[in-house]
Amino acid sequence: MKVSIITPFYHGRDYMKGYQQMLEAVERYTAAHPAADGTRDTVEVIIVNDSPEVPVPLSGINLGKPYWRVITNVKNVGIHASRIVGLNAATGDYVIFLDQDDFLREDAVSTFLAAAAADAAKDGTATSGKVFISNAVFVSHGQGNELYRTEAGKKLVWGFDTFCNIGTQIVSPGQVMLNRLSIPDFWKDHPLKNNGADDYFLWLLLLSAGAEHVYVDALLYIHRETESNLSADTRVTDRSAFEFLDLLSETDFPPEKIARLRTMLTMKDLFRNGNLFVKLGQAFRHPYLMMKNISYKIRTKTPYGFNR
Repeated sequence: MKVSIITPFYHGRDYMKGYQQMLEAVERYTAAHPAADGTRDTVEVIIVNDSPEVPVPLSGINLGKPYWRVITNVKNVGIHASRIVGLNAATGDYVIFLDQDDFLREDAVSTFLAAAAADAAKDGTATSGKVFISNAVFVSHGQGNELYRTEAGKKLVWGFDTFCNIGTQIVSPGQVMLNRLSIPDFWKDHPLKNNGADDYFLWLLLLSAGAEHVYVDALLYIHRETESNLSADTRVTDRSAFEFLDLLSETDFPPEKIARLRTMLTMKDLFRNGNLFVKLGQAFRHPYLMMKNISYKIRTKTPYGFNR
């Protein structure tokens, strides 16, 4: 199998040395650990430069690395459109969308592919179309926390109930390996103009299409919260989320679930950014959502605030 790792680059010179070293370690580990049937898997690295005025500072990229490519956009088009550019160029059986400042453990690809092979053998198919989601380490203010720390957290990572009442609990698409051919055309044909929630958009479309998930119980991914992380700016992410709500109405996505998503996102936006009276008002106005979120936080022992 081949896994394409697709990464948008935007003024990310400070990250590229660590990024290259990390993916070279992933390559070495994958090459040194054949699959169960004895075949060797391949890693394809595609970097999409979305800041064409700044070259991607990779050393030795053209020296014997057939599966490392840099694609430079003519102009800045945003994260979602850049991921689509990389996806259109990818040749892997599976894809992982990685951010320039994130890290995969060296055995991430091998572990994901082992889970896919086991699932495909169980289902009797050559390539699984399921969504493979790993556990992760979320580093904030120098403190690292395991993302899914209870059995409830692992079970509730995928599903309409979580996505529509709590919000996405997948901190980054770098936690996820997807069958390249299973990615919906609607997601590829409708890039979001606002950065930050194209992955949430993708999960919802996949879920609507009936995609099941396989939880991979390993800390394969590390997310470091930095000042440049769009996910840390909830106002930016919210704008992106409200944009995809309008697009979902053009699909067969259940209208009642779009309404629930809009209510949940609006409530959380007001709750995060409002004063005490606004927070209390939202709690009294939406008791069902408040109880769902409180229950979720208790069951999952998530240490994070009311931001997702």
